Amino acid sequence: MTCEVPLTSEQCLFATEHHGLVYSFLYANDLPIDEFYDVVIFGYLRAVSRYFNEPELQQYSFTTIAWRRMLACISDHRRKQRRPKHNADVISLHVGPSEDSLPLEETIAAPNPLMRQLEEQLLLHELAKRVSKQQMNIVHLKFCGYNNRDIARRQNTTMKRVQELLEEVRTALREICCEE
Repeated sequence: MTCEVPLTSEQCLFATEHHGLVYSFLYANDLPIDEFYDVVIFGYLRAVSRYFNEPELQQYSFTTIAWRRMLACISDHRRKQRRPKHNADVISLHVGPSEDSLPLEETIAAPNPLMRQLEEQLLLHELAKRVSKQQMNIVHLKFCGYNNRDIARRQNTTMKRVQELLEEVRTALREICCEE
């Protein structure tokens, strides 16, 4: 994106005097003001700037320069709107994919606290098989809200060792979660 130079006071005055061209353009092209004003106004302001900064353009009417610039902005806008990312299919949780199917929100199970607790216990049980007793003690202390410094003091070890042991626990957890 190019860096735009602000209009001079003379250019601002000129832009204000001819601002009606924007509305004339929108009206002549049957474009809704609330939807397209923001699209064309920047083209209009660029036309003002170019009209003053490029003397060869002054052989033409300012209206011609402004309309051409605003047409280019409309063309650019429509081309961008046709891009695939602007036309992606929208999937709603509240509406089913077909008329006779349930909405997605009705097919997703609500969170069950008992099931979550069971899953956590099973995960901790599996973790206990893979790591040392000291690492499980550190996990328990972490779960209780202790920071690494406090854990190191309670375990009579260094903070660096606590961090190493926790990294080994994380690795074990990743392996458990990636297994099928």
